Amino acid sequence: MLRIIVALGLLYFVFFGGIPEIDIGPIIPVQNEVDEVQKLLDIQKPSDTIISQVKPVADLVTSIEDRAKLALFNYEFSSRVEKYNTDTQQLNDVYTKAAAGFFKEELKGKYSGLSEGLVGILKSVTTDDNHVLTTDEKSRLKDLFTGLSWVLIEK
Repeated sequence: MLRIIVALGLLYFVFFGGIPEIDIGPIIPVQNEVDEVQKLLDIQKPSDTIISQVKPVADLVTSIEDRAKLALFNYEFSSRVEKYNTDTQQLNDVYTKAAAGFFKEELKGKYSGLSEGLVGILKSVTTDDNHVLTTDEKSRLKDLFTGLSWVLIEK
């Protein structure tokens, strides 16, 4: 159900230029309910290489609720990235605008280095050059952002 809501929100954004106002509070886990998010996402443990790459970014987020929200958001992004026919700048724009719509002002300035860390994950695959993403790059981005989701909700 949550995946459908997130998917519809992202589609609305892509086609209509905005994210509808949706109260996601009731579906986001509160303190100590990360187990529910783990069950919902059912992510297999990523490789140690991926964990070591994304863990420093995940460790910046200290709130359990924020970690769960970020895990949900990044998991949805990772499940879609392979389907995008886009260049690196457009991908960055989609991620940024979708995050702004999903989180609103909740995370703005809350975790020092988080934005830079997320951009670093993207650039570790795409580099600074604007180009159309290859199938391999999209697959690696999927693995990294799925891994980030796993680390965010891992106990």
